[in-house]
Amino acid sequence: MPLLTIVPPMPGAERRFKPFVDFVHTVGWETEFVRLEMTGRQPAFGSTDIFPRVDTQTAGKVVMGFSLGALYSHLGALRARHLILGSIAPFFLEDDDEPERWMISYRAGNADTPADILVGAEEDAQMHRRATAVRDFYRQHTYTVVPGAEHELWHPNYLQAIKTSLDRLKIQP
Repeated sequence: MPLLTIVPPMPGAERRFKPFVDFVHTVGWETEFVRLEMTGRQPAFGSTDIFPRVDTQTAGKVVMGFSLGALYSHLGALRARHLILGSIAPFFLEDDDEPERWMISYRAGNADTPADILVGAEEDAQMHRRATAVRDFYRQHTYTVVPGAEHELWHPNYLQAIKTSLDRLKIQP
């Protein structure tokens, strides 16, 4: 079975992601989680330590992140085989409407990594701006506005969009 590596938004999220993991298993994929070790206030906007730790655990893999996990994937999984970025959190340098954010451009990712970018149709304008900018950054991408979904990984349409990505990736060599 193919393997999906999930970048959680915080340590210990595995329990919260159990329904998602169960769903991924039903569509024929195994899962693993990137191990995050964080201390202090999170997210740690002043620190970039997390990004190289994500990279070492995701090289050559199909990687999925949602919200803050998508941001960590985008900036950290620089050697991934493929990224699935769901509702990427808008905490980049360019997101000047966010008082707290990383002073790193979204352009610090790896534009050569193939990526599927998803955003809920009912998410706010800021989320759509960030998703569109990230979409335009990647040279090889799909872009899905998930109908009826807010910022909710568990929405049935969101799960279907992820299944579509996984099904397509399963048949690629």
